[in-house]
Amino acid sequence: MNDTSSDLDRSDVRAVHRRDVGRIFRFIIITALVAVLVIVALDNRSDVRVGYAIGEADAPVWIVLVASAVAGMIIGWLIRHRPRHNL
Repeated sequence: MNDTSSDLDRSDVRAVHRRDVGRIFRFIIITALVAVLVIVALDNRSDVRVGYAIGEADAPVWIVLVASAVAGMIIGWLIRHRPRHNL
C-alpha cells in the first residue's frame, strides 16, 4: 500500500471517533437528566392539585413530573421528525 491510502484510513478513523464521542456525550447527558428526574420524583411523593383547562385533579408530584417529562420527549421527537415539504 502507498502512503495516501493509509492517510485516508486514518482520517476515516478520526471521523468515526468524533461521531462516537458525540454519541457517548449525548448518552451521558440523557442518563444524568433521567437520574435527576428519578431522584426528584422519588423525593416528591405528596399530592398536588393539577389544574386543567376543563377541571382540576389531585395527583402525586412524581406522576406529574414523569408525565411532563414524557410529554416533553414526545414533543421533542415530533419536532425532530417532522415531515419536510419541498415548496
